[in-house]
Amino acid sequence: MGNVTAETLTLARNAATDGPDPVPSDRYARREVLLDRVEQIGKTLQESGSRSEELGTLAPEAVQALRSAGLFTLKLPAAVGGFEADPVTEMLVLEQIAYHDFTSGWCTMVGATGVASMGAFLPQAGLDKVFRNGQIPTAAISFFPAGRAVREKGGFRLNGRWRFNSGIRHSEWVLGGTIVEGTEQENGGQPLVIFAAFPTKDVTVYDNWRDVVGLKGTGSCDFSATNYFLPEDLSFVWDLLDPKPLRGGASYLFPPFSYVAKEHGSVAVGAARRALDELIKLATTTRGTFRVSKLEERQVVHRQIAEADLKIRAARALLHGRYEDLYQKASSGAVPDGRDIADVRAMAVHATDVAIGVATMAYHFAGNTGLHHPHVIGRLLRDLNTAGLHQVMSDTAYENHGKFCLGLPANPLA
Repeated sequence: MGNVTAETLTLARNAATDGPDPVPSDRYARREVLLDRVEQIGKTLQESGSRSEELGTLAPEAVQALRSAGLFTLKLPAAVGGFEADPVTEMLVLEQIAYHDFTSGWCTMVGATGVASMGAFLPQAGLDKVFRNGQIPTAAISFFPAGRAVREKGGFRLNGRWRFNSGIRHSEWVLGGTIVEGTEQENGGQPLVIFAAFPTKDVTVYDNWRDVVGLKGTGSCDFSATNYFLPEDLSFVWDLLDPKPLRGGASYLFPPFSYVAKEHGSVAVGAARRALDELIKLATTTRGTFRVSKLEERQVVHRQIAEADLKIRAARALLHGRYEDLYQKASSGAVPDGRDIADVRAMAVHATDVAIGVATMAYHFAGNTGLHHPHVIGRLLRDLNTAGLHQVMSDTAYENHGKFCLGLPANPLA
């Protein structure tokens, strides 16, 4: 098989999307196209939310809509047929998807990262295997290095079980962080950590995501591999402080925690706005059975809605402004440093905390309406609180940001 080229992948992407025209190279025109594609499938995504939760995985109609719109390739390098959205465009797109359906937004951010990481870091031989015949696959990714590997001729022998693989049920490839044993001496005293890329059909997927409280529709199941031979060309290093992509522009110079923090913050912002809009709709159209006044007539509701609106807008503006600055920094060839990583992680945690607060307030004032399954406010309350448990959203993000502010030693990766 010949090498995968940008031309074959772009043709495949355009053939798989609703729009016949190629994506513009100008970042702002591209942003318009992407946001328009989200709106075209918005109704489908909104209607899929309760079904995804019921199925315990992203509903097929949502998967198909996202694939047809090409949104899983949001972050994939243009050199291999992706949109290669700049950070602010990416945040706007994920925010809007999450507004329509938080589960779809979550699965898009994880799936887009999985595909983009392979496109940016796999060697050419591995790229040819994954993007076979110019087709862009779907993917899931687990960052934590739960695998263990030893070197063998031509590759590695792996064993491991990886958790929290959102979207694995509709993935064709899945990636898992893996420690290569016996590599400390050659790697400065620390073992080499690789990402291993597996065809999903080659791994064991566990049905262990049905009894969770929130994000149930993401299908974030475990997978395992036992005594598995991984060819070396299906592995890559994504350094936590100094990534060295083989393809793509400034975005791929972002170390992993800063690369993914923006999307966690953005899906939270989109979900918070949806929760607030749902409350506003209730407040202006519904009169409670046991109340003499509508919600819109209560001063406490006026204040709560005003505060929520301003908090969402402020968290969003903070993320967008800081990431635009970092993008300009990376465009000059400078890799974001430890202080940058701690800063944007803290901003993403802040955005998620704001979103949880807004959803909690909306749930409180929605009363009996939000209480009954499967109302979207109740689902957002569960999903956002679960999103706040993610490793990237750890309290250590605040702690490290505070240490940098105080001039104290800090580990932005903790």
